[in-house]
Amino acid sequence: MKKVLIIDDDLVFKDLMKAGLDPAEYDVLLASNGQEGLAKMSESKPDVILLDIKMPGMNGLDFLKEINQKYGEGKTPILITSNISSMETVSEGVALGIRGFIVKSDESVQGIVEMMERALK
Repeated sequence: MKKVLIIDDDLVFKDLMKAGLDPAEYDVLLASNGQEGLAKMSESKPDVILLDIKMPGMNGLDFLKEINQKYGEGKTPILITSNISSMETVSEGVALGIRGFIVKSDESVQGIVEMMERALK
């Protein structure tokens, strides 16, 4: 079973993603900000991370910087799932080793799941 860590302060998005992931295939872990995400990551070692950018406390880009320092860049596939789609944010995410950038409002849950599955291969 693959572990998916969803780090997002949007409860509706987390619930939709959890419902869209087959519980027989995925163990879904949830965090509301980067700090919670770091704690979940160190205790559970997820196979893939869906990461929001704008969150209270530690944001997504700060989370990426922190895990790159702790674990090394690219060890765990990370997809940014955000409604912020500025080129600057995308470029910074790519420089920090993300495997994809998904604009939440432009993609279905199934589309996000398919992109996540590609990142796992």
